[in-house]
Amino acid sequence: MDKVKSERQDFSANKVKSSILKMGAKTIFFDVNLAANDKKYLKITESRFAGEGNDCVRSSVVLFPENIEGFEKSLKEMVGYLN
Repeated sequence: MDKVKSERQDFSANKVKSSILKMGAKTIFFDVNLAANDKKYLKITESRFAGEGNDCVRSSVVLFPENIEGFEKSLKEMVGYLN
């Protein structure tokens, strides 16, 4: 248990900024973290409850600065199809 707690403390020390978006049974976490090489990256994590046992399922996408422009362009394009 101490090892897990220690890893969590190290992780939070690398966190630059966080934002949370709640959508019913799902929660989206947007975290800007600092990598080991002191470069920032964005981690988007979806957390949701699945099944009758209310198991928490998480999935993440990690984006580095050099990928943000393409990600943003594709996201805007797809959002355009929603309107």
